[in-house]
Amino acid sequence: MVIWNANGFNSAWVRSIFNKKLSSIIIAGFTTLTVLMFASLIMFSNIAASDAQVNTATKPIEVDLFVDGLNLLRPEDFLETSLKSGQKTDLIIDNKPSGLMTIKSVKQLPITINVTQPDGSVKELPDPSAKFQTDIFITLTGKAQIQNTGAVLGESLVKIGSPAKIEGFNYDINATVADLRTK
Repeated sequence: MVIWNANGFNSAWVRSIFNKKLSSIIIAGFTTLTVLMFASLIMFSNIAASDAQVNTATKPIEVDLFVDGLNLLRPEDFLETSLKSGQKTDLIIDNKPSGLMTIKSVKQLPITINVTQPDGSVKELPDPSAKFQTDIFITLTGKAQIQNTGAVLGESLVKIGSPAKIEGFNYDINATVADLRTK
């Protein structure tokens, strides 16, 4: 049989070759490739997870979080009921669950602006435009693994400046890690 005949391309010949001879070779090749892909996925997928699971002792840690410009209608009521000292909250660092932490302290910070006075001096006064905004400083306590690279809470490496989130029954608050202390 010829690939080209008087009518042009001989597709019947190509179909007969693929149907008879090459189909078993192609199926065997794809099967081998699929088996190799799954084998490499199973063998090499746990490398990063095994490095993080080094048996290190846990130590008590305090994490300070800074919440900037949280919009609340009644901040005093919220701080007295939802963020009380001694309550548990879920901590999430870099969008990875980091476990339950205990609220040690909560402090509402004043939102102020610098106002130039007629005599040229500058006074720090409450910001009238921040009527429903609140800055909060939260200290959480818990246990963390201390490694060469830093403190690990749950599955997350926590460092100053890391984005954090705390979640509870009626709140979901974004914050930034401001300080870490190990005891």
